[in-house]
Amino acid sequence: MDPERAREVLLGALDDAGLETEDVGDDRWMTMLSGQWKRTIPVMLHLGERTLRVTSLFCADPDQGHEEVYRILLRRNQRTHGVHFALDDEGDVILTGGIALDALDEEAVDHLLGAVLATADETYNQVLRAGFADYIDREQRWRAANELPANPVSEAP
Repeated sequence: MDPERAREVLLGALDDAGLETEDVGDDRWMTMLSGQWKRTIPVMLHLGERTLRVTSLFCADPDQGHEEVYRILLRRNQRTHGVHFALDDEGDVILTGGIALDALDEEAVDHLLGAVLATADETYNQVLRAGFADYIDREQRWRAANELPANPVSEAP
């Protein structure tokens, strides 16, 4: 598929899905997905010569429990379709994936974004508990001391 047609298909699919996009240059766009557990899921879409690539920041480099976090992510990688977990150059956890332009259509874009959303949302609380437990405990104590509702992460599956 030629780049202009690929651009039309991608932007049309994002518009049809009701997703706002920001053009960040060089055939790159940012959009935001909303999950149940991971409320905001930023997604960078990059249209290359042969592939549409997606990258999404999943979480910062874990504070603790790296071995358990990576075990969770590697196990989850076995069940993902179209996306997988990886580390960026700073050690932050990202989701990344892609579609060959020859297979690009609205359904493929929807499937790819759906995979990002489902994978991020279904994995988020496990990773938070394993990699950021001390932070969550401090946050819960602060909320209790200030008579605020509990953080929903502690109550999620």
